Amino acid sequence: MKDDGYVDETLQDEQTGEFSAEAGEELTVSIENVDVAEADDEQVQSDAISFRLDHADDGPILTRSVSEPETLDVTIEKSGTHLVIVTNGAADVTIEPSE
Repeated sequence: MKDDGYVDETLQDEQTGEFSAEAGEELTVSIENVDVAEADDEQVQSDAISFRLDHADDGPILTRSVSEPETLDVTIEKSGTHLVIVTNGAADVTIEPSE
């Protein structure tokens, strides 16, 4: 977690980042250094991580597959604690107020 309460960390397989945000807040989500995990089963190869942004009480806000670095803008609809989850690999995730 960053000093300002947002996220700036490497997340991997089921590890979560947590932050608080107010309704109406506009945030920039940056996903970099994407490292997709090698599949145990050669029949099931993935070329992307799974990225999820959840409201702690209400569930998923944003879910997407990410194979290359990308930046997204998100407007928070409900105040409270939010979670960031990465599965199928690792990525550096930064969430901060939009400029």
